[in-house]
Parts: sequence; structure tokens; C-alpha cells
Amino acid sequence: MKELIAFIGMAIVIAVLIEINERRKAKKKQTEVSSQPSDCKKEQACAECGLVDICEKEDKKA
Repeated sequence: MKELIAFIGMAIVIAVLIEINERRKAKKKQTEVSSQPSDCKKEQACAECGLVDICEKEDKKA
């Protein structure tokens, strides 16, 4: 019986740790998105924000 209680407790702890990790990832991703430059006209800005593919597509359209 003690083993079952310990197993359930361990499962709860793991679930809580996974939830905390997911929240940290979401918060980190949100701060990265808000810190990216909004315009992607310069090649340097594209490299900083990681939107090189989008900039290349816009250049091909023009």
C-alpha cells in the first residue's frame, strides 16, 4: 500500500514539474516574440528576428 501511495505521489510531482516547465517555455517564447523587430526590410533585421525566409519571399515578390 505504501508503494502505491509513493507511486501516485511521484506521478503528481512529475506532472507538476512538467506543467512548470511548459509554462516557463511559453513565457520565454512570448518574451522572444515581443523582442523581435517588427520590420523585416533589412537583411540584418531578418537575421536578428529569424525571419530570413519571409524576407526572401518578400524580396522575390517585389
